[in-house]
Amino acid sequence: MLRSAVIAAALAMVGCHGASAKSPAAASAGSTPAATCDRLAGDLVAFGEVLETASANAKLRVVTYAGLLELLLSFESASKELDVELASLGETAGMEKTRASLARSIQFARSEREALEKHAKEIAPLARETQQAWVALRAACEGPRRAPECSGVRDAIGKYDGADTSEAHEKAVAALGALKITTPALVKARDRATKASKAASVAIAARRETTNAMPQRWAEVQKDLASSVDGLVASCKGEPHPSSQLVAAAKPDPRKLTVLVHVRPPAGVERQLLALSASARDPGEKAFYRARAEGAFGSGFFLVQKGAKNKPEVLVVTNRHVVELGDVAALELADGTSLGQAEIVYANPAHDLAVLRPTGKLTVKEGFAFADQPVKDQQTVIATGFPGMIGRPSYQTTKGYVSNESFRLDEGMRPLTYVQHTAPIDPGSSGGPLTDEAGHIVGVNTLKVSGRENVGLAVPSKYVLSTLQVASSIEAHHAKGARLACLGFVAELGAAEPRMLVLEQMISNHLVAGDGLEAAAALSSEPGFEELWNDDSVRAMRIATLVKLRTLIMGGGGPSVLETCDDADTKADTAKYRIRMGNFETRELLLRWEHGRWKIDGLDAKGAAAARPGSKKLPAAGPGGSRKVAPPKKRP
Repeated sequence: MLRSAVIAAALAMVGCHGASAKSPAAASAGSTPAATCDRLAGDLVAFGEVLETASANAKLRVVTYAGLLELLLSFESASKELDVELASLGETAGMEKTRASLARSIQFARSEREALEKHAKEIAPLARETQQAWVALRAACEGPRRAPECSGVRDAIGKYDGADTSEAHEKAVAALGALKITTPALVKARDRATKASKAASVAIAARRETTNAMPQRWAEVQKDLASSVDGLVASCKGEPHPSSQLVAAAKPDPRKLTVLVHVRPPAGVERQLLALSASARDPGEKAFYRARAEGAFGSGFFLVQKGAKNKPEVLVVTNRHVVELGDVAALELADGTSLGQAEIVYANPAHDLAVLRPTGKLTVKEGFAFADQPVKDQQTVIATGFPGMIGRPSYQTTKGYVSNESFRLDEGMRPLTYVQHTAPIDPGSSGGPLTDEAGHIVGVNTLKVSGRENVGLAVPSKYVLSTLQVASSIEAHHAKGARLACLGFVAELGAAEPRMLVLEQMISNHLVAGDGLEAAAALSSEPGFEELWNDDSVRAMRIATLVKLRTLIMGGGGPSVLETCDDADTKADTAKYRIRMGNFETRELLLRWEHGRWKIDGLDAKGAAAARPGSKKLPAAGPGGSRKVAPPKKRP
């Protein structure tokens, strides 16, 4: 597959080293300049990451237009970005072949996308007629002088509104058409609704044959591009490591380059938790909510990038889960020195990584460097961070060895690879560096395996490289990423088995601050929710917000399989997309720019059909404390 070939190519670049001066052999015709290969390693890893995620999503999401368009737009955009970078670096034989293949890839994605969008526009009048016909049918059965047949009609409308698949809609339409109705006006309204619905279904089915074959055509494009990437990486062998893009210390001091990262909940959530603490009568409950309001802590470490005109930029790398439930982070050194706040530049939705930018001017001149080679089994590694000790974070460094250089864990968006090691880590170590004996980064600690002695997992350093690459070009993604976010959310909801962990990450902190407490109260009696509330109240509020939002959307029959997220009103940091529901009504889906990504910020549910409870399957909670606090109850 292309995604595997691209990532392997990037890793070959990452793992190849040599003197900065080219040897005569390296300077032979067809080879690629050293600086070019330095830059390409990050670009290829980032490109491979996009394809890896797109391929994983395609297995679940291509049943809808939104899923197909998300796949094509992601592929087209990533191919264009790589082509632009190649064009800026000069021409070699390997580059020429890759750029020609990229041109074919871009043309494929564009033509497939335009065909889908054209069909969606062609079918739009049918969708509008269907919506208007069902509105007229509802109106015919409202008011005090309803026809006696309206009881059966309203039952059929309820089934239509509650249907969340095209098959269920077709059954509801068939049931409506089978009703015996004698009132002329109602017969006319019923026939209009069934005729419009059937016409829309026929148009959708006609396109489905073409779209079903698209993944096979895409596989052929991937094969062509994979071959050209192999040639490009062959011309880069023997080149310097991507750490040449960093200002790195020759002998890094982990005590000075590892930081405590403290994150408070979003302001609205913090106020609500403090209010719960103030109103609680039980001292333990008061302490519980106050502790949650104070936030959580983790670890991070400095990287110093060579910026524009060689002006260094100080960044902090940490775990996504350390910062994702807050708006800003506070940084502190091991000796207690406060480094002020840091903005969250980008939180990687696939890998548990985030990039922070300190807001104040720091004296940090040099940071960590990446290790020359990926780690191997039995290699000695050192974990550094700030795990809790006597109720507060404390600097700690431990030694162990790599027990599995490539551990696969299937969670979230797709299966991910981790470095499994035995260096002791504890809660609070998350986001801290895992280094080799020379002090070079080989991974980022993210998880301690429960029930096992000294088994920790770290995100491999190669994914730090791709995360930095995205973070460095985040403004470009800001400008064009809103539609992709809308498509991704609609497509995930339309999947046969939506992944709650994926959907959860799409919910904005701003929405949680507004709806989270009320949504949590509505789920207070659900099995497992109290455990989740005790483990992480802020995350519980986010999950409850997702359940509330999904229930509203599914109450309208779920997203339409025809939705293409092309009707938008976008501003700098907010966007509104008018999306069509399965019952052909329209709603406004709100988005907000947060943590370097577009996230879902609400749904205008005015005029929506009565919501029926959707699936409330909740993600598993982590290990909770011994003290159990019941979540707030829903007010009668």
